[in-house]
Amino acid sequence: MKSQRNIPWAVILLVLLGALLRWWAIGPMSNMLSYDEAYYGLDALSLIEHPRLTPFLPANHGRESLWCYILIPFITIWGARPFALRLAAALVGILTLATMYRFSAEILNRRAAFWTTLALALCQWHVHQSRMAIRALLLPLIGTLAFGTLLRAIRTNRHSLWALSGVWIGLMLYTYFSSVFWIAVALSILGWEHVIRENRPGSSMAILVAIILFLPMLTYGMLHPQDIFQRPDMVRISSLDEFWNNLRLWGQAWFREGDPDARYNPIRRPVVDTALIPYFLSGLVFLWRGVRRRWYMLLIIGLAVASLLPSLLTQPAPHFLRAVGLVIPVALIVGLGAWGWEMVAYRLRLWKGALLLLLVPYIIAGVATWREVNARWLHHPEVFTLMEQHINQASNFVQAEIPPNTSVYFSPFSLSHPVVAFRRADLAPRPVGAFDSHICLVIPDTPAVYISVTLYEPDFQQKLAQWADISLLLSDPEQNPPRYAVFQAVRRSDAWARSEQQRVVFGDEIEMQLMKPIPAQIGQGETITIYLGLRALQPLQRVYSVFVHLYGNPPPWEGGHLWAQGDNLVCEPYPSILWRTNEWILQPFYLSIPDETPPGQYAIAVGVYEAPAGDRLPLREAKNGQDFWIIQTLEVTP
Repeated sequence: MKSQRNIPWAVILLVLLGALLRWWAIGPMSNMLSYDEAYYGLDALSLIEHPRLTPFLPANHGRESLWCYILIPFITIWGARPFALRLAAALVGILTLATMYRFSAEILNRRAAFWTTLALALCQWHVHQSRMAIRALLLPLIGTLAFGTLLRAIRTNRHSLWALSGVWIGLMLYTYFSSVFWIAVALSILGWEHVIRENRPGSSMAILVAIILFLPMLTYGMLHPQDIFQRPDMVRISSLDEFWNNLRLWGQAWFREGDPDARYNPIRRPVVDTALIPYFLSGLVFLWRGVRRRWYMLLIIGLAVASLLPSLLTQPAPHFLRAVGLVIPVALIVGLGAWGWEMVAYRLRLWKGALLLLLVPYIIAGVATWREVNARWLHHPEVFTLMEQHINQASNFVQAEIPPNTSVYFSPFSLSHPVVAFRRADLAPRPVGAFDSHICLVIPDTPAVYISVTLYEPDFQQKLAQWADISLLLSDPEQNPPRYAVFQAVRRSDAWARSEQQRVVFGDEIEMQLMKPIPAQIGQGETITIYLGLRALQPLQRVYSVFVHLYGNPPPWEGGHLWAQGDNLVCEPYPSILWRTNEWILQPFYLSIPDETPPGQYAIAVGVYEAPAGDRLPLREAKNGQDFWIIQTLEVTP
């Protein structure tokens, strides 16, 4: 056909169209970063700070490492921000369109490859996942490179292509655990070429190169099998009934309702875009005639099965992330369907008008994809929390507006939360801490900024206002009451105005102060609250707990009874090894008085010891090695 030579220019337009769909929402999504995405960013940061070569990263149940190495230049240039990760993902998705064209032109023909690439460019599933900074996105890219190069090597028998196909097959192992099924298909083809077709020099070269690249991962797996198999063991099915149920759910997912996880499948769209279902069904009919070689049909079916198996063998199903490779055979079949109808129109001499009609389902699918991923998904009620927008929107504000010497605290979080930990690098050199206001508060001597998820802790401002003067800097602009807020707090000196008798030092390491008065009487069966403030006098190397005891007369060290006890870690989300010397940790400790406690006079004693059951710190003021502080005496009444 005379327009064949114009297809490469059309493919460039397809790639630009795909780029537009994948880049359009990068701005709004720069306020989003999910738990898993942040872990990839943290791993990339660790590779930047401690350069090394490793095939596998054990954090967050273990991940193949290639994606984290790809993220390194993006984070180096744009910083530890969601934008850097989104840009990397979008570029991988766009490159996949180019490699898809080369692969489909090899397995079908250039005209069908155009329709196939257009199907992938507009595919809602691939468009959305091309904006998610997850390693699974690498499988379609490396997979199409591997099979496109392999088929071309088989056709031309060029040694350079055989070697290059081995490179791509070997690299697939470092993309995503679902790749093992794609690798199995590739090795089966190489085995066929080697044994049946006796194309041994080329196939041997490809197999050898692939094995060499497999070796680092295989070695790591032999040395650390618990890392490699941790995640698969967690999600694998355990019975045939579960497999049949997964098969049933996937049967529904093709045309009705797909993966319910809002992170990876906006609005529960099915596998095949609704407008393209006629092309998909037609593609199954044209499959026999549309491929260049008959066995290529088996390759398409084999890739579809290889893509489905990771989700069929695990829970929950359908899981679009684990079956991410399925976008490739689906696009091939849709493209074959459009090509088949194009051939029918050409033979009926309806070429020009039919071409426009053939584009209509694609246009409808593209508009639906645009609407779903750039409008509905961005405002989906689950997305705000799934994509940790409260952390990221507030962090972007702090990074832009707050001076670099200001302390920043997140609540209710810990510094081990991956999104907090990743954004912490972007907020540097600001000192960053995190705590849970349901457990404790952290207040430094200097003015500080607090990022609070008021969705979970609506009384955060009231709690903080007991000890500091509060001003609101930012509030969630999209919802009332707000889901998050940014406060500035300045410690009030009057809140710490206590007598020397209400402040002691343990072991020259921790200063302790009674922050609120304790009642002089309490009844049997009641609970008393002891509100303490603690400060590190030097950087601490151990995690500490506080005990609260009720001593009678005689006390326990003279043979008396320990009537009540309350032990707790101090500010568990923000342990003592993270404390800075210019901040106070405020926490209530609770002491329940047993019903059988005899009425009378008792003493409340507190002390500090290394968690979970280590040595106590001595009281500095005591000259006899005393390791507790008698805060107050009180009367227990009936």
